[in-house]
Amino acid sequence: MTRITEKAWFGKRILGWGYRPISLEGWLVTIVVLAAVFASIDYLEKTTTRYAILAVILIVYHIIIYLTSDSPGSEVWDKLRNKNNGKHVR
Repeated sequence: MTRITEKAWFGKRILGWGYRPISLEGWLVTIVVLAAVFASIDYLEKTTTRYAILAVILIVYHIIIYLTSDSPGSEVWDKLRNKNNGKHVR
């Protein structure tokens, strides 16, 4: 996967799967998304529109992570996979 930015905004988590912000831009995007989610929870009525807006916010956030991050996975999982590479584990 190639990033659209010079530096990664999100990187691999040390434990577990997923991403974490590793730059100022990543933290700003995360804060803006959280603010948008909380604003939509507070100010929108409980209708299907509210849930559609929340879904769109989360989808856009995942697209931003995909386009601005390092490769997926976790460092611990990568180490375990490389350690057991070629060996049959029972």
